[in-house]
Amino acid sequence: MRAGRHGDEKGDNTAAMRATREGEGHRDMAVDAASDVNASLPRGVMFAAYTVPTREYALSCEDGSTIHALRLGLEPARAVILCHGFGGNKNIRDFVALAQDLSLRYCVYTFDFRGHGLSPGRSTFGYRETLDLDAVVRLARQDGNRRVAVVGFSMGGVVAMRYAALHGGLDAVVAVSVPADIATARAPGARLIRALMGNPLGRALAARRYGVRVSGEWKRQAAPADLVKLIAPQPLTIIQGEDDFIFEVEQAHELARRAGDGCRLKTFPDFGHAEQGYGPRLVEYLLEVLEEDLG
Repeated sequence: MRAGRHGDEKGDNTAAMRATREGEGHRDMAVDAASDVNASLPRGVMFAAYTVPTREYALSCEDGSTIHALRLGLEPARAVILCHGFGGNKNIRDFVALAQDLSLRYCVYTFDFRGHGLSPGRSTFGYRETLDLDAVVRLARQDGNRRVAVVGFSMGGVVAMRYAALHGGLDAVVAVSVPADIATARAPGARLIRALMGNPLGRALAARRYGVRVSGEWKRQAAPADLVKLIAPQPLTIIQGEDDFIFEVEQAHELARRAGDGCRLKTFPDFGHAEQGYGPRLVEYLLEVLEEDLG
């Protein structure tokens, strides 16, 4: 791995400004959770550059892939790693705002999954992305963080759960807008995902539609519902929008049921999917959960 410069990230700024556009279908929250830290962030855009000092990394994964990551916030002690969803990257505007909110209390890491944003390679829709997360977890530990939490959105939430179940060692896991089993999800978005990802032509269309470099290799993976019991004793929190158009709220209830005692389930009305739920309610609840789990 190699550490980069502090301050504004030229590469991120260029990529973010090039990609900045009006967010079609993306809900713009009226008020940021922490208006001071996010006062310089533009509104009404899909992507934005970070407006607080960051440190840049190029991290090597176990399989030789490289991912682009940033660190911001407090000095290492308690870390929060944020994982974006499929088709996004670490410069989604509300993702940036959340990272900056959390950076007031934690050492925060954000990164681009392989095939997304500034990370080369090709997306495997969560299968090999556990290796990406592992590289960031290793960085957080090497930096001196004694406790590490992972907060993942949609695909990023599935990766967080897979990592916790298969690798362990986390002090908190938060999964936002994840399915119990995408094969059984009935919402329109889930049906579209199955149609796009289930065959080579569909994956090519998805790559073009979402601007992601997608692998031609397709590996079936265990559903979160089959892995969730392996996460304990790591604390698990599931957050879901009651109006999620990708995965219906019943999927979250099924996950919580299978997780058993000790799993928190929080649902919000008017939340949407993944990063769209950003706002004071989400930040307040995350801070409450993280404080309890990280101490």
